[in-house]
Amino acid sequence: MRIEKLLIYGFGKHENRTIAVDPQLSLFYGPNEAGKTTIQQFIIQTLFGYPARNQAKSRYEPKSGGKYGGQIHLTDAKFGRVIVERVKGKSAGDVTVFFEDGSRGGEAELKMILRNYDRAAFESVFSFSIHELQGLERMTEEELSRTLLASGTTGIDAITKMESRLEKEMGTLFKKTGRNPEINVLIEELRTLEKELKEYRAGTEIYGPYLERIHNIENRLANMEEEEKRIANEMRSTEKRLQLVPLLEKETVLERELKRFEGVEFPADGRRQMDKLQDRISETVSKIDYVTNELADLACETSSSHDTDELERLLNRESEWHQLQSVYRQKREEMVKLEDDQGRLVSLVGMTLQEALQSDVSLSREEQLIYHVQQMDLEEEEKRFDARQLAEEKKNLESAQRQVESLIAHRPTDKEQQEAEQWPAVSMRLAEAKAAKGMEKTASPRTLGFLLIGFGLLGLLLGILQGNYAVAGLSFLAAAAGTWVTMKNGKSEKTDTGYDKILQKYAGREAELNALTQRVNEFNRKLEEAEAQFAASKEKVGALSQPALVQPAKQAYEQFLQQLGIDPRSSRATVLDLFEKLREIQAIYARRERLEQDTALLAGKRDQWLEQAESLAGKSLSSEGLYAELRNEFNVRQKQRADEVKRNEKRLELETDAKKLTAFLEQLEKEKRLLLEEAKADNAKEFYQSADDAMKKEALKHELAPIKSQLAAMGQEKLPGGLSEEELTGILSQQETALMELKSERNGLLAELADKQQTTKKMLSNGEYEEKLQHFEERKTAFTELAKSWAINKAVTEAIKQTMDELKEKKLPSVIEDAKRYFGKLTAGTYTGLEMNPDGYFEAVREDGMRFHIAELSQATKEQAYIALRLALAVSMQQSHPFPIVMDDAFVHFDRRRLHQVINLITELQVNHQFIYFTCHETMQQAWPNAHVIHVANTERSVHS
Repeated sequence: MRIEKLLIYGFGKHENRTIAVDPQLSLFYGPNEAGKTTIQQFIIQTLFGYPARNQAKSRYEPKSGGKYGGQIHLTDAKFGRVIVERVKGKSAGDVTVFFEDGSRGGEAELKMILRNYDRAAFESVFSFSIHELQGLERMTEEELSRTLLASGTTGIDAITKMESRLEKEMGTLFKKTGRNPEINVLIEELRTLEKELKEYRAGTEIYGPYLERIHNIENRLANMEEEEKRIANEMRSTEKRLQLVPLLEKETVLERELKRFEGVEFPADGRRQMDKLQDRISETVSKIDYVTNELADLACETSSSHDTDELERLLNRESEWHQLQSVYRQKREEMVKLEDDQGRLVSLVGMTLQEALQSDVSLSREEQLIYHVQQMDLEEEEKRFDARQLAEEKKNLESAQRQVESLIAHRPTDKEQQEAEQWPAVSMRLAEAKAAKGMEKTASPRTLGFLLIGFGLLGLLLGILQGNYAVAGLSFLAAAAGTWVTMKNGKSEKTDTGYDKILQKYAGREAELNALTQRVNEFNRKLEEAEAQFAASKEKVGALSQPALVQPAKQAYEQFLQQLGIDPRSSRATVLDLFEKLREIQAIYARRERLEQDTALLAGKRDQWLEQAESLAGKSLSSEGLYAELRNEFNVRQKQRADEVKRNEKRLELETDAKKLTAFLEQLEKEKRLLLEEAKADNAKEFYQSADDAMKKEALKHELAPIKSQLAAMGQEKLPGGLSEEELTGILSQQETALMELKSERNGLLAELADKQQTTKKMLSNGEYEEKLQHFEERKTAFTELAKSWAINKAVTEAIKQTMDELKEKKLPSVIEDAKRYFGKLTAGTYTGLEMNPDGYFEAVREDGMRFHIAELSQATKEQAYIALRLALAVSMQQSHPFPIVMDDAFVHFDRRRLHQVINLITELQVNHQFIYFTCHETMQQAWPNAHVIHVANTERSVHS
């Protein structure tokens, strides 16, 4: 069975795609996310069905909608050309099989074509990927041997999985020293149940006494309930009477106290008002005395004042004086600094002051300087660009030279060149020789001549009509050969000998010579392109190596500097700095002239100010401490004047305060008299006595109100029999003690009653014992069933082990024999054998006879053993299951030599087997030149109805 073509309606990211597949070897190449795995799954799912929606595998339904599914065109030795179409329908999809004779079929016919293989069986033999090979590195020696055994024996993987599953189930059922397995748990439970049944069989002799005691306890509990109710009622009555005792006593005392204050009346808030009036009267009298004393003191003091107005105005201008002094000093300091800066800059520019002042440093000259500098930069940038371009062209020249040398080093030999040049002519003669040889076997010379003429003329006509000039040429040669045969009526021995030599030399080598001719032509084309590129690079290098003779921007720049008086050899940064320094010298000179004028003007103002200050102060003053001395003089005069003003203001203020305080005192006395009259008191002492009595009366009322309210709520019961509070407390304590004793007895009786009722109930109910017995029998039955399941699983695992031993002894040797041969080829003879030792572990035999366990080999060598067993199994099943072999980047861990060996092996096997290889590595295209490469990302699209 070989796949010819894939038609994808819609599957994953692929939509409306047609992919032709080579019958021997197809290499699907594309970067990550190009859709290689999607195409691989399209092949597998179209043949074996889409996975269910609840499975973990992807269904690859198109995200954008559209038709889901596609076709696979197959050729099979038994069924001929077959088209398998699967589209969206039921869970696995609706499948239709189109046969060559026009008939159709469904799932049953597809199963016949697939030889009743399912997806798991197909992937275990005919499909493997890099992920399976990468997993070999993490396996133990036992797991690795089982994997290799499964790879070399079809069906054993499923048997191995069943054995592992059964052993796991047996472990959950029973372990010799386990506690959690089901059988172990059941054994412990049966032991416990058996012990409980023995206890149930114990005697029932205590049943009668227990019933009598239960009756007595119930009677005592009923009597105790009535007694508890009676004591509780008595306690409530006692507690209520006990609460009334202090309240009644307190009520009597308070009512007796209130009778003492009958008829006492006092104004509201009167005491606070009187206190306030008393305080204010005392305070006002004190203030009047203070004001009178102050007026007497002021009348005895005298003072004198001086005129300070002019002096004050001059002091108010102190900031102007300090500013004048500061500006004067600043101007002097600035003149000194400018002289220093001017001298420093003149020495830096290397000119005299007059030369620097005469230099033209205007903005227009600065723009001209910047322009010349920019032109110089552009000119030098062009030189650097030419230098970079020259270096780049030199690299291109070296690269072209290396390419030419590399091509010449790998050029075809002279013999190959000669064969390639002669092959087009020889191929024509070879075709003629084959035709002549065939005619010689089937017809006489004259008949052969007529047949050649007829076929030649017919082929010539068809070739001209169809535009196939190769057919027309061959047909013309055949007609000419027929004419020659007819005319000669036979062949000479010499001619026959010439055809025999051509057939002997070239027959069977057509594909080899065609490939050689193509390779030689490709070499000649690449060599011509490399030589042309070398010549072009050499010419560019010569043109760029010519030095530039003239630099006009540099000459103009140097001439401009000479006009400015600057050395042309100075750097551009220095020139710009010198230009700025010349401009700065001229600015400093102008500033100095202005400062000299300002300094002279400030000195005149300073002298005038000093003369005015000395006139006002009446004494000689210095310029440095001028305002300090003026302030001292002003303070003395100002203090004398201020003291006089304050005394006048204070006298007026005190006279006004005295009048206000006298009037206020009269008002306070009037309010005091009115308050005494309202309280019916003649003086303050009687007033305060009435206030105290009114306060006590209100306090007693407030204290008596809640007591009366509480007594009204409790009913004001009278004390029985004249009992005191102490006697009632003793009665209540006795009642509480009796109630606690009853509760304690009641709890003990209830506990005893519950225990005896439970015991008698168990004794009376025989059904519980029967239930326990029935439960014991049920657990015994469950134990028997579990033991039977464990025994069945044990028998199946033993049968599986025997089956695996038979597979190892019968079927595996033939597969391992082929795998041994393939393993030797893949390792280039480094390992000559692949065997299984008596312990069931695979071993690799090196050429020197040394044996290695598979787990000891490198990752790549393990993968070679795995691939050898897979290929050997696929070859052994060629007659019964002739399926294509699908591989997904299975050789990426191989070096170049091992990759070459595996490619040679697949090339040998592809004669009888179809290989489909998926890869994302571009190097696989060069490593596999004879493969039919399909670029997944560039596959053309076509629309199918």
